[in-house]
Amino acid sequence: MGLKIDFLFYAEDIFVSKCLKDTEARHCTLVLRKKEGDFIYITDGKGKLFKGQITSIKSKACFLNLEEVEYNNGSSGNSFFIGIAPTKNADRIAYFIEKAVEIGVSGFYFFKSKNTIAKNINLERLEKVAVSAMKQSLSLYKPEINELKPFSVFLKQFDEFDGKFLAHLDVDSVSLMETESFNKTIVLIGPEGDFTEEEIAEAKKSGFKTVRLGNKRLRTETAGIVAASILSIK
Repeated sequence: MGLKIDFLFYAEDIFVSKCLKDTEARHCTLVLRKKEGDFIYITDGKGKLFKGQITSIKSKACFLNLEEVEYNNGSSGNSFFIGIAPTKNADRIAYFIEKAVEIGVSGFYFFKSKNTIAKNINLERLEKVAVSAMKQSLSLYKPEINELKPFSVFLKQFDEFDGKFLAHLDVDSVSLMETESFNKTIVLIGPEGDFTEEEIAEAKKSGFKTVRLGNKRLRTETAGIVAASILSIK
């Protein structure tokens, strides 16, 4: 439908609370200067879009009359995920999350392999980056962001995935672009020092196939963005 949305707000419990709170409320009323009687659009991050008319503004809340709206922003029925080793520079992984969400990635998994330098990730920061990118791209789905796990533990999570790939330039790799489409796909992106041969063998035992993202060696975050871009058009 020809629906024009200038700005999208996010509130997970919007259908129950019927209000924006804290940061979202302040942005609505203080930054965008919305007033009582104005209309705004809100998503619950689970695929629903609501049109709300502002009925009351408090110091930390913006109350609304709501109606659900039918809206299709071009999202496909297939879901695709990226499993990635966090980079030493936390800003690089935040940049990757931002761009991948805009592209349409359904969720993210993080692993710590032998060559992973970063010892932890800031999930709260990455959640904020993901929400901002979701609103920017007018997506109605907030992507999953899963905690960092050791590689061997990490590999045990994907029994329900029908497409499982590991990005690596080896003789057995096929182009990700040439693989068939699946209902639920994940691509693993290695750390700055790449996967070890033992890790690749372990992943293959868990049902992963090696794929190429091109013929060049890419930075971790760049490889993640390339993989997301390929999956988004398959």
